[in-house]
Amino acid sequence: MENLKVGLLYLSLHNQLVKKFGENNLISRKDFFVKIGKHFLLPKTLRPIIIIEMTEKKLIERVDRDNLRILKCNIDIEKDASKLYKLVGLY
Repeated sequence: MENLKVGLLYLSLHNQLVKKFGENNLISRKDFFVKIGKHFLLPKTLRPIIIIEMTEKKLIERVDRDNLRILKCNIDIEKDASKLYKLVGLY
């Protein structure tokens, strides 16, 4: 059985980004950090790590120094609850 490799909190952040900015759209690094700061209690010094981790998980891609692209994800946390339960082995 496949495990949930992305992480539910990353999926939640990705979902919020898609709702606000749209899938496959560009977002400035500054707007990204504002979104993280409002919804997650993460020290300012650790926020750049989120960009690296979300890039590795293929949720965003770095376009240049100051811009990111929100990538398409095959899991929608609002519609795919049963899929998430299956991925973590609870269903």
